[in-house]
Amino acid sequence: MKKTNKKVLIAMIILTSLCLFPLLLTVLTSMIPEGDLFHITTGKTLIDFEINPMFLRTKMKAIGNKEYEIMKEDWQEGENAYFEVKNAPSEELTGIGVFLGDKNLQLIKSFTCDLKVKGAISQLWIGLKDVDENIKVMPIKEITLKDEWQNQRIVLALHEYQGVDLKHISQFQILFSSLDPDAGICLDNIAVHYKFPTIMNFINVWEENDFARYMFNSSFIAIFSVLGNLLLSTMVAYALARKQFKGKELIFGLILATMMIPPQITIIPIFMMMEKLNWINTFYALIIPTLVSPFGIFLMRQYIEQLPFEIDQAAYVDGANDFQIFFRIILPLSGPGLAVLGINSFITSWNALYYPLVMTNSKDMRTVQVGLALFSKLNQVEWPKLMAASTLAGLPVLIIFLVFQKQIISGLVDGAVKS
Repeated sequence: MKKTNKKVLIAMIILTSLCLFPLLLTVLTSMIPEGDLFHITTGKTLIDFEINPMFLRTKMKAIGNKEYEIMKEDWQEGENAYFEVKNAPSEELTGIGVFLGDKNLQLIKSFTCDLKVKGAISQLWIGLKDVDENIKVMPIKEITLKDEWQNQRIVLALHEYQGVDLKHISQFQILFSSLDPDAGICLDNIAVHYKFPTIMNFINVWEENDFARYMFNSSFIAIFSVLGNLLLSTMVAYALARKQFKGKELIFGLILATMMIPPQITIIPIFMMMEKLNWINTFYALIIPTLVSPFGIFLMRQYIEQLPFEIDQAAYVDGANDFQIFFRIILPLSGPGLAVLGINSFITSWNALYYPLVMTNSKDMRTVQVGLALFSKLNQVEWPKLMAASTLAGLPVLIIFLVFQKQIISGLVDGAVKS
């Protein structure tokens, strides 16, 4: 018996691991600064001076003194090219600007470069230029300057670069100043190194891609959808389970039949109705049609039928009316069934894509699933950001399930075993 239990436990662990594996991959990918899970980019060479000089012009520019050269020298590995900028005796900063495109510096851990100085240079400066042409230049500290090649690691104190948009940096500058006419710097292999793992993808998606608004819209709609189904669907189910009236089974059959109608068929008349009411692109159109569901009526009718009818009769003898019986007896005794209906209504509302996509036409009214679907179309496909958005979209469902898992399991078991 113990061996059997052990095998069952092992099988459950394996199945659980397989189920959670896609979620794990999603979370891991969302913490990657650049690339994807199978091609993680933790560092990238920004400029290497061995490339064709024509291409170098698209990657860099000289700043201050225009007297610069692409020099070559023989290393042990072979011929190597590097950038050398000479000084014009003045207080003007001179150096090189490397084009970054549109880089978020909050994802970057450090820059590195091979550096050699010539002449009397005691201080290097690092400048950042954002996409709006704002520039901030600060002296770089804790760096040793020598007249020989050294690989230097530059860690920026980002809080000092106020006035530039650190999320959208277009140019990284290495600068110096000196009154020595023979002064200059030689640079090669300028590279960037990313933070890994990082949570900045979640922050950027939340702030820049309006996911905070999308999450609010979906939460607002889902809450009202859940409350409406718990109340209205249960009311209909109570009438069908406890009351006797002509055509009851026919009505119940028609309700079940609506579950077999594809939602793509009903969307057109619903859209026309919402348009007549001027509810397109409003919460009314997204909430009111979801307040009652055929599945909710079916589920709660089956559950209420399991409750002893003698409880209702005793309440009638004590003078209770239908509303008192429903709110004080039926609802409290239907807790497990309501838990199943609530989580199902929440998941259905939260995961809805087609209906909100048709009923909304503005960014402020999009739900999280619509925002997620349009994410890759409005942006160049960046897998870490896309996976971060997917993780945020799935997190509320996971939390709801973990909080109410006992009630959900109890409702499923009670629904399967009829007393």
